[in-house]
Amino acid sequence: MKLTAAQTQQVMFRLRCAAERDPNDVIANACSQLAFELELPRRATELSNLDLQLIQYAFRKNYSPLREVA
Repeated sequence: MKLTAAQTQQVMFRLRCAAERDPNDVIANACSQLAFELELPRRATELSNLDLQLIQYAFRKNYSPLREVA
């Protein structure tokens, strides 16, 4: 699966929100790590099934950021 730059930014935003808000530390840490890794252009083209499940989870939860986005 290949993501466009805009899709990657949206995915990273959702993952970061989940990392900030999810009460499960394991999930929060995994979201944070994946968001960090997606900053590498090559990484966005190499998504595993676990990565995809984590992305789907972050979108399903639809957490908002702790601070308002300026």
